Amino acid sequence: MSIQVCAAARSPNPKPEIIRRTANFPPSIWGDRFLTYDSQDIITNARNQQEVDKLKVVVRREVFTTCAGGFSHQLKFIDAIQRLGVAYHFESEIEEALERMHAAF
Repeated sequence: MSIQVCAAARSPNPKPEIIRRTANFPPSIWGDRFLTYDSQDIITNARNQQEVDKLKVVVRREVFTTCAGGFSHQLKFIDAIQRLGVAYHFESEIEEALERMHAAF
């Protein structure tokens, strides 16, 4: 029984060593500002979340409960909400509004 040995295994140096140059870059003008953790981020995120929750309530009240402009006005608002990409926050409200419009016709 003979064993076959590939040509690469027979050579003493199968792959030449690659010498990579190193660069001596100057320090970043930004420093380590973005590497450090800031505890103010937690407070800011909490404030932003509260503001988002308040705005969701405003949208629900203004768009889905009042029919000041009629169905066409409400459909335009629903379209705008979907185009903005925030419709997932209002899926049940959109469904209810569309069902009300369908039942009215």
